[in-house]
Amino acid sequence: IHVPFTGLSTAEVLRRFIKGLDRKGKLMIAVLDEIDALVKKSGDAVLYHLTRINASLERSRLSIIGITNDLKFTEYLDARVKSSLGEEELVFPPYTYEELKDILDMRAQEAFHEGVLEEGVIPLCAAIAAKEHGDARKALDLLRVAGEIAEREGATKVTEEHVRKARRELEKDRVVDVLRTLPLHSKLVLLSVYRLEKLRIREITTGEIYNLYKELCKALGLDPLTQRRVSDLISELDMLGILNARVISRGRYGRTRRIRLGISERSLKEGLMEDPSVRGLVHWSLLSS
Repeated sequence: IHVPFTGLSTAEVLRRFIKGLDRKGKLMIAVLDEIDALVKKSGDAVLYHLTRINASLERSRLSIIGITNDLKFTEYLDARVKSSLGEEELVFPPYTYEELKDILDMRAQEAFHEGVLEEGVIPLCAAIAAKEHGDARKALDLLRVAGEIAEREGATKVTEEHVRKARRELEKDRVVDVLRTLPLHSKLVLLSVYRLEKLRIREITTGEIYNLYKELCKALGLDPLTQRRVSDLISELDMLGILNARVISRGRYGRTRRIRLGISERSLKEGLMEDPSVRGLVHWSLLSS
């Protein structure tokens, strides 16, 4: 589809897409990798149009395969999209240690000269990745970054220590990547905690976070979420390791959560400064009273 530099309306792009598909006169399959990221970023409108596109096709047919690591992905979809999707779920188990080792052995033959990898490098990469949900991408990234570190150091071999250094480097990058992709309101909750820490508040609670979060929403001209929803966002950030939310007992006054940052100030700034919506708020949060 040719889209001019000035752009086209969504309806016109869809019309041209349908026309192009029908011209093929074939049964086609659209594979959408990380389909959850598409929906979180752009909403489910694209998926809605794709699931209903066959009604507009005369000579062709389109089937959709969506790939995601989020087992609850379909819960976020509009009821109309879920209805027209008519999905059949195939759940693939995580890769085992042996499977990851086989994948790495095959890739290493293409990427490294013979004898460059110490004997324990591939088993260590496979073992680390197997413990972290059997993620093949994680295993490959570990091996790649370990090789890059060895090259930077001028080493003649890639060692297990290079793998450990690669793990630390990837963990640092993972936090920044997660921060960059957080929804706006999660970023505002995170900034609220950060600001309260800068103010040296000893016990940061959900109520204190919510009060400051509402101020940030007002500064951006946004409608704040409910306190219950913000509490859910805090739990989600806690699960990601970005916040530490510890439940403490106050005796007859019940229980409450004491919340702190779970990441470094450097990672927080690096992860949020690219978002123009919150960049000014990051600078503001840096100024303690």
